[in-house]
Amino acid sequence: MRTVDSAPSNPRAQGVVAHLLDQLQVRGQLVASLPELVAKTGLTTLAVKRQLEHLADKVVRLPGRPSCFLIVPPEHRPRGAPPVSYWLADYCLLRQKPYYVGLLSAAALHGSAQQAVQVTQVMTTAPTRTLVAGSVHIEFHVKQRVLYTPLTSIRGLTAPLAVSSPEATTLDLLAFHHCVGGVARAAEVVAGLVPAMTAEGWRRALPFAPVVVRQRAGYVLDTLGAQRFAKLVQASLPSKLRPVLLQSATPSRGTGGQLPWQVEDNVGLS
Repeated sequence: MRTVDSAPSNPRAQGVVAHLLDQLQVRGQLVASLPELVAKTGLTTLAVKRQLEHLADKVVRLPGRPSCFLIVPPEHRPRGAPPVSYWLADYCLLRQKPYYVGLLSAAALHGSAQQAVQVTQVMTTAPTRTLVAGSVHIEFHVKQRVLYTPLTSIRGLTAPLAVSSPEATTLDLLAFHHCVGGVARAAEVVAGLVPAMTAEGWRRALPFAPVVVRQRAGYVLDTLGAQRFAKLVQASLPSKLRPVLLQSATPSRGTGGQLPWQVEDNVGLS
């Protein structure tokens, strides 16, 4: 019996690629690069491409280089792609792209979701176009310190997935509030994250957040009544703070920054 890594006895045999994809799927591998398929089948690149063309319902080509394909198991074909958690880690590893699931998508995984999240929000280090595979949409956001962001494991997922911790998610929601519907929307989600927060989680997350983001986070936590965590944020701030708007790109109300955060609440959160 031929193993998945051996070349077929007849390199031009029809169905070799389909058979290999089935074997990879059994292993739990749903992302395969074109060079990998060529190496493991013994076919030429052109021959592999031609066989893939006849598997339109079974694979989806993913963007980027090297060319790679997402295997779609039968139970996920009505949606056009399996859930992101099944294959995102393998895709980003193949692309050599640091990543983690963040913002509203991370909050939902931590149990804070006031409404269904239609797009998976992923943080990475370089501009990347939105990825669409069937009904699955992945939206990438650039963050330079991705590798310094504290991550957490989520129970019950079928494959390892990098997800920001509740505390890091809170900081990201306020830093990228323009991507989640504004500070008021971010604060609603943060309120749902409070039960998952820990003091140790804040100690890990705070050193890598800009001062202005920590100011906003402290103000929001204080407003939500999470004084225990707000005090930890306050302790991380310098003694002298510059006044900042709670929501950037929104006109000032002229009320001045509220102590001790020096944050002007220009959205009426309080």
